[in-house]
Amino acid sequence: MLAICKKCVHAIAFALVAAACTNSDSPKQQQKQASEVAAPASKTDGADKGEAPKAEGVQAKRRVFVANYQGDTISVVEGDPGMEVSSIELPGSPHGMDIRKGDPPILAVARSTDFGVTLYNADTLEKLADIETNRGPQDLGFSRDGKLLYVISPLDGTLQTVDVETRKLARDPFTFKKKPRRMIVDPATGSLFVLLVASTSNGGSEIAVVDPVRLSIERRIPVGVHPQAMALGNNGRTLASASFDESTLTVVDTKSLEVVATHSALTGAGLTIHPHKPIAYSSESFDDTIQVLNLESGEEIATLSPGQWPTYAEITADGRYLYVPQEESDSVVKIDTETNTVVAKIAVGKAPIELAIYEP
Repeated sequence: MLAICKKCVHAIAFALVAAACTNSDSPKQQQKQASEVAAPASKTDGADKGEAPKAEGVQAKRRVFVANYQGDTISVVEGDPGMEVSSIELPGSPHGMDIRKGDPPILAVARSTDFGVTLYNADTLEKLADIETNRGPQDLGFSRDGKLLYVISPLDGTLQTVDVETRKLARDPFTFKKKPRRMIVDPATGSLFVLLVASTSNGGSEIAVVDPVRLSIERRIPVGVHPQAMALGNNGRTLASASFDESTLTVVDTKSLEVVATHSALTGAGLTIHPHKPIAYSSESFDDTIQVLNLESGEEIATLSPGQWPTYAEITADGRYLYVPQEESDSVVKIDTETNTVVAKIAVGKAPIELAIYEP
């Protein structure tokens, strides 16, 4: 019997679903349909309507927040090597997350099958607000000064700007002609890098550099076909996107905003760049692996097999540990980047898809 890798099999189904899907499906729902591993989102009976247990005092150590997409919960992971210490119910399939340091520190979570974003105090876990947005928000990020929250919605192709203090939209939404998939706020300039996915497989996907004040696209950077992930790192000098169809990483110099390299790579739903080195961690979700790649030479450093369906990972500020959600095994793995070994596997909620690391 002919042996075929999971990615080859599922890529065909993935392409068919992507071509036939309507705006009623989120990008992640399309992936899960294509790989035939989707399950109905579960609801916890006897829910407390999203109110989390109040933490005593101020959190002083690292805390990892995990968005459990099908479980409708946020797992709160603490300790070394780490364990889930509490769970916050959040209906609406939580997805993108970001943390604003300050007083108070705020965790923002996109409710991807709902019409909104929820804010929590990252120290006390108190829910601060539910903010209405356009339908299907998937990714978000705070402005450099923390006063604004930018939210993208692939279902209607919009970028929305929320005033964090008033908890209301600060201006009318900006609509892209292509589907926004991921977004990063550039800490150096305050500009937004928005990954736009073309509707066909003939190219046209790009990274749009958006001026958040004028709400205009200042630069368009071409990337590979059907990109699924984007990351910024290497002291802010390197931006990269992962093309699912072409199995490539497009590497961009953030100073010139020019493509400086295109490397063959294992790709899927997730890409992370070391904060201080030109090293990428690409989640090849279909084959349950993470490829570690030198972005300057294109050479493979290692291929890790941490678990089932790795997705959108995050790395600690010092670059020492990589936390990877494992969507099909309901867990998060902690990887030591110095040795490229798994040092912990942490049980969380159902179908973890994204996470945010809080380091006070």
